[in-house]
Amino acid sequence: AINGLVNVLLTVPAILWIDRWGRRPTLLVGTVCIIVFYLALALLLRSYDVAAPAASAGARGLGIASIVMVYMVVASFAFSWGPCVWLVASEIFPTHLRATASSVTTATNWISNFVVTLTSPILLQAIGWRLFMAFSAIMVVNLAVIYLFLPETKNMTLEDMDSVFADSVWAFRLPSAGPKASSPAAPSDASDSLDPGGTLLADESNYPLRADESGYALHTNASADLSQDTA
Repeated sequence: AINGLVNVLLTVPAILWIDRWGRRPTLLVGTVCIIVFYLALALLLRSYDVAAPAASAGARGLGIASIVMVYMVVASFAFSWGPCVWLVASEIFPTHLRATASSVTTATNWISNFVVTLTSPILLQAIGWRLFMAFSAIMVVNLAVIYLFLPETKNMTLEDMDSVFADSVWAFRLPSAGPKASSPAAPSDASDSLDPGGTLLADESNYPLRADESGYALHTNASADLSQDTA
């Protein structure tokens, strides 16, 4: 019950602030925390195995500390890997591949969970505390993969993904912020945008058009007085 409660509560910060933190920093920080707490858990269990007798106060303290480390691993996962993997997987693929790729990532995630759930009790029985050393080592590999290859996708639209991954294969060389929106320059002479009938025209390749209530096509960035005169 405590384990589940920790998992739920520590997901809330990600829900509230993931768009402020960014995906890449959140995953990097969460991965470092998981590495540290898995390593601490392995060392505590190693110390518990050699404690004598097992019912001593020292062994009891090691057992409690080990349980706390399990909660800390869950907390670190809850604000980082738990929500972020689903978010990143839904963002990084181009439109024509998104449905298929998202299906593959979801299937891979659940198959991996299934395998780990089945094998962990067996491995824990066979190698004991070394299992958590192995988990810590796996997370070190994950840390390198995220740092080297996962770009930041905060503030980026789905249409930006192709350009993001086309810039460089090394994610740490990419800018951390989303693409800056560029505003096209206004026409130098607004009178040139008027046709003989008095309708304000715009270059469709640069500016969006909209129709006002009287049916005229008005430039969305036209000045208020010019729009009034045209109407």
